[in-house]
Amino acid sequence: MDDWKQVELSNACSRLSSGKNISAKHVTNEGIYPVYGGNGIRGYTDTYNFKSECAIIGRQGAYCGNVRYFSGKAYMTEHAVVICGNKNSNTRFLAYLLSTMQLGRLSGQSAQPGLSVKTLGQQVINLPPLKVQNAITDILAKLDDKIEVNESINKNLVA
Repeated sequence: MDDWKQVELSNACSRLSSGKNISAKHVTNEGIYPVYGGNGIRGYTDTYNFKSECAIIGRQGAYCGNVRYFSGKAYMTEHAVVICGNKNSNTRFLAYLLSTMQLGRLSGQSAQPGLSVKTLGQQVINLPPLKVQNAITDILAKLDDKIEVNESINKNLVA
């Protein structure tokens, strides 16, 4: 672990920013692309403002600080922080790492919890070499895939 580096999250990212506002009239139960807000999928729409892979962090609301990994096309709202790794970091590894950090503890103390992009960017993380990140991510992704298959089987058994 001597070759792991402590860096601020912002220095491991090519993107660390909130999404954009979308009018509620454009968010429906049907549509081509998922709309991600602070608490996960809000609905669907026919346009997207993101195309790649990222870690999504809930910026406001009950699930403030919640982290999920996403790959594909979607519309990211202003209530979601989008994080993409840079050339030295694996985006999915960052999602796994950030999910262990209890980011909700960083929310402002108000009636509506909220995280600032600046505060997130200042968080110090331990970042291994990219080769190690990739190896860790490969193992965890396989476990995630297995869990997804098992959950799908269980849903069929209940039905």
